[in-house]
Amino acid sequence: MQGIVGVLFGDIKYILSYMKFKTPFQSATERLLNAGAENSLYEKAASDIEANNIDKGLWTKAFAEADGNEIRQKALYIKMIVKQYKDELLAGEELAAVMASEEEKRQRQAAWAAEDAKRNKQSPDDIAKKKEAEKSANKAREDFQREQREKEAELKR
Repeated sequence: MQGIVGVLFGDIKYILSYMKFKTPFQSATERLLNAGAENSLYEKAASDIEANNIDKGLWTKAFAEADGNEIRQKALYIKMIVKQYKDELLAGEELAAVMASEEEKRQRQAAWAAEDAKRNKQSPDDIAKKKEAEKSANKAREDFQREQREKEAELKR
């Protein structure tokens, strides 16, 4: 079964922006918008069931929890799949936040490099070349040290 993120890609910003944890401090508008987002997930679940696009693992789990009652199984499955959709959306939101923080970190590093270049009157390319040369020198030093350890080990044999 295709994940909810792929299926609702066009609506994901809408759903993510309004699906927040339920708190007693939400306004009536926020509660209404959250209910609308949740209803769209139930609608997705119904569409998937009608199209026979069912997560077999969850379907079987629902059957087990329903003690073989097929009507109860369907109700449990719907609750489980909607919870899974919510979890996927929240995980996607967390991933987006992590990616955004990584991008911000990269931008800060680029800004620092530009500042260093100004202070040292070097271009960012010169600084990048210098850092690359330092990496290369460190690698050469490590290779030399490894070779020396290997030679010492051979002499001890």
